[in-house]
Amino acid sequence: MMISRSRLMRQIQTLAFAAHETALYLDGHPDDRRAIAYYNMQNEKLADAVAEYEKNYGPLTANGFDGDGSWTWIRGPWPWKYEANADVQ
Repeated sequence: MMISRSRLMRQIQTLAFAAHETALYLDGHPDDRRAIAYYNMQNEKLADAVAEYEKNYGPLTANGFDGDGSWTWIRGPWPWKYEANADVQ
């Protein structure tokens, strides 16, 4: 079952926030093995969610370009636009 575009975007935002905040914590606690494991888990989930989004809805960043012979990054709507994240049927 495919997750809706807006729900997947929210999942990506949540995972990115968790990974970033954990990275900040690790700056001050570099030997915390539990935090390192959590960071790795969040990054793995984030990579999976980004891959799922890009497979179904197109690239989130220019780095997500799929190399299909045309520059698909410019095909709309942009990921940060309302139209890309509203569940419009």
